[in-house]
Amino acid sequence: MHECWVIAADGARARILALERNAGRPPRAELRLVENARLSNPEHTVSGRRAARTIKSGRDTGHGSAAPHGYTDHRDPHEEELLRRFAARIAGQAATLVAGGKTGGIVLIAEPRMLGLLRTALEPVTKAGVALQVLARDYTWCTAPQLQRHLAENGLLPGPERAV
Repeated sequence: MHECWVIAADGARARILALERNAGRPPRAELRLVENARLSNPEHTVSGRRAARTIKSGRDTGHGSAAPHGYTDHRDPHEEELLRRFAARIAGQAATLVAGGKTGGIVLIAEPRMLGLLRTALEPVTKAGVALQVLARDYTWCTAPQLQRHLAENGLLPGPERAV
């Protein structure tokens, strides 16, 4: 049984970690985050974005004194759809992990744009009675102990001094 799951995500990657309690350890080391899954979204990386765009040069410049005319290559809706699909993958993975055992809740840390998509994607999990706490930050770069310290500082996880 895991007390809590932590999901740290941005547009390119997501990490799913479990908060585990080790009763035989000293209070400072009793709680620790353990990574259970790592997901990536290769279409959101720089090389993935380059492959998706084809810009024809010279179309956005004006000739002489004429103002340049605008054009769009419709990247924004495409980017939003890629992020929505990635959020659905993350939510599916989270639902599988939560269904495996009783959990107290999910702590969701993501950049603001991804956070909105993940909240929507995680609605079936929260409707099943799992509490959801959110933090609008990008902590995907953190190691598990760093992430645990940041979450304890923000009051989302118990710190070593608050371990029961």
